[in-house]
Amino acid sequence: MLKRELKLKAITESKKIIIVEKNSTFIGRGFFVKDKNDVEKFISSLRNEEKGYTHIVYAYRLTSNEFYYTDDREPKNCAGLPVYNVIEKNELFFSLITVIRFFGGIKLGASGLVRAYSKCAIETLKNSIIKELENFYLLEISADYNEYNKILHLIERTKHKILFEDFKEKVKAKIYVNDETLSKIEKIYPDSFEILDKDILLPY
Repeated sequence: MLKRELKLKAITESKKIIIVEKNSTFIGRGFFVKDKNDVEKFISSLRNEEKGYTHIVYAYRLTSNEFYYTDDREPKNCAGLPVYNVIEKNELFFSLITVIRFFGGIKLGASGLVRAYSKCAIETLKNSIIKELENFYLLEISADYNEYNKILHLIERTKHKILFEDFKEKVKAKIYVNDETLSKIEKIYPDSFEILDKDILLPY
């Protein structure tokens, strides 16, 4: 379990970085992931995007007790573990780092692999945006057009994210809001929304 009083950090955006070690090319990326499904989605996308790769090494940490790393056929603990150690050292949660290797014909040895994968993970973080996570609620809003526009005006300067809008006889929408935004909506439009989920950690 995560203690809510702690300030948790996560990767939110990341540039693709490339390093070359003895003719082997290492490509690093970082991602914000909410759960294992997000991890699987990103890994599947990379497998389709990067043709001809030799290894897709990755590590992620969701919570203190929920983490994983894989060497993907590299020597044991010479690839995934060094990447995970970078995540842990930087105290990141809900974060995934991937390192794709294209073998260049020269073996690096155990120590060389550890250095290469560590370096790629470190450089990936240097080229990433890291933000603190905040607690959000998922609201489902049902309102007429006039009321919905007033709700949007009410929350326009607060932290929120609109996931879905459906404009028919009434407007139906799903929106992430933080505590401050929820309090504002509750005071003025208590009958126009339902809380679908809470305790959602997001980097906004």
